[in-house]
Amino acid sequence: MNRTIKQGNDAYKKGDYKDAASLYRTALGKDSKNAAAKFNLGNALDKQSDLVNAEKYYDDVASSTTNASLKAKSVYNKGVAEAQQQKLPEAIESFKQALTLTPEDDEARENLQKAINDLKKQQQQQQPQPNKSKQKQQPQQKNKMPNPQMMEQKFNELRDKEKQLQKMLQQKPNQSQPDKDW
Repeated sequence: MNRTIKQGNDAYKKGDYKDAASLYRTALGKDSKNAAAKFNLGNALDKQSDLVNAEKYYDDVASSTTNASLKAKSVYNKGVAEAQQQKLPEAIESFKQALTLTPEDDEARENLQKAINDLKKQQQQQQPQPNKSKQKQQPQQKNKMPNPQMMEQKFNELRDKEKQLQKMLQQKPNQSQPDKDW
């Protein structure tokens, strides 16, 4: 089975994503729980613009694997697939989860910020049509404004939690080092 996955990886590296996907499916036929084959199949489907199915495989890997690194990569890739489909609230949640798993991931942080900005733009473009009276427009705009502000607040809260986590991680090595006994 590892040979089949390796063949799939070789096809993927050559840009033959259809053949790679077929080989990963063959590997999954032999072991339906193989997380690496599922993750790689998600990547091959993503490259073929089959984002819905790629998202499903990433989600499956993220929910079933115990490998923290693979889980973080799956959640991140799921977020990218969701963002490409304009599922921005879902993408934002996926990027937040990826950052929780790997706080040092700058790409996840950048994509989170981009998804938040895109959501704000999308909400601004969905303002009421000019045919409605000004009195009706103002309350609707008030209802729409808290969402971007709320998203920004959540992003800031996540950033603060990340800073606290990084401080804790930096302090741990110092605590675990034994004093020198000269």
